[in-house]
Amino acid sequence: MNRHLNILLGTVLLIGAASDAAAGDDTLLHKMIFEQKSFSADYAQTVYSSDNRVLQEQSGQLFLLRPNYFRMDTVEPDSATIVADGHDVYSYDEMLEQVTIYGFEQQVVNSPLMLIISDDSKLWNGYTVTRSAHDTFSVMPKTQNGNVQSMTVKFSEDNRLRELRFEEKDGKYSVYSFTPMKDSSLTPSDFKYVIPEGVTVDDQRTK
Repeated sequence: MNRHLNILLGTVLLIGAASDAAAGDDTLLHKMIFEQKSFSADYAQTVYSSDNRVLQEQSGQLFLLRPNYFRMDTVEPDSATIVADGHDVYSYDEMLEQVTIYGFEQQVVNSPLMLIISDDSKLWNGYTVTRSAHDTFSVMPKTQNGNVQSMTVKFSEDNRLRELRFEEKDGKYSVYSFTPMKDSSLTPSDFKYVIPEGVTVDDQRTK
């Protein structure tokens, strides 16, 4: 689950105005992400080896409220949950009966995925953003400290997040495909996480 979080645990379309045309690719990406305050979708994830063999598949639901709120519920093949409540990040693995808690800032630093919910300028300044096609952006960390080497963000014709692809240092890569749900009005209270009774808690915030 921690590997899933690290891969997991940062989107914008053609902006027609002349002022936007002159803007940097990172500015365009940021604007496209934050045009949509909330987002909910079904997702399917496939992990591939460096020689394109399927290593893992899973599916579930994704909920975003910008800035700083995030929830991913994995349904298949095993039940798991990741929640960012604006302050902390909770990673729950039902099979292991364990919740791991991270400080939000820890995950902001470690995962480019956080770009899709955080508008922290320090975070954005840590990545190089290149628009490679009409609907596609490539995001690369300026300092290669983590396992993720690059992230590719793709949009649909109606400007919704369609796909995220994460390339890892060892050649593995993960592809997340999204099918947006009907728009819903999410609030911060929707991201309040209650730790289940009887589970082991690994609090990484103090380490």
